[in-house]
Amino acid sequence: MSPRPEFVAAADWWAEKLAEPARHDVGRGAEESAAFANSVSALVQRQRSQAHIEVFHEALVVELELHVEKYSWRPDEPDFGSYMRAIMVDYGPDPVLAGAAERAGFELKILDLPMKTTMWINPGIVKVREGHSSDPAVIWETGMAEAGGGE
Repeated sequence: MSPRPEFVAAADWWAEKLAEPARHDVGRGAEESAAFANSVSALVQRQRSQAHIEVFHEALVVELELHVEKYSWRPDEPDFGSYMRAIMVDYGPDPVLAGAAERAGFELKILDLPMKTTMWINPGIVKVREGHSSDPAVIWETGMAEAGGGE
């Protein structure tokens, strides 16, 4: 059985972020802290091969399936239980992301992914707020592939 497209879209986004230096937005009034975190991220970016990132992607799809199956998945009420399906990076990676990295053979560090980021994985839609000050953005929605975007 193929994984849900929501999980694949979510894994695509996180794998893409892992492949590049993380950009951090830790909130208003913390611009110097964000600049410092961004500089350090660029300096210590872990050079991972494309193979590592692909294994992380596949492992993350599995981790998302395991995580989400514990919570209600109601296509007729997509927002029901949304907070339980949220994946976050605050001052460290979400256990779902850390588990995928472990399956892929490496450990995620605090600056590997954008801090203060939240992803909501709901039936038919995946949204991300990347950083403290950003608005949530739809990264995948049912029908996006047919309309020329997403997937």
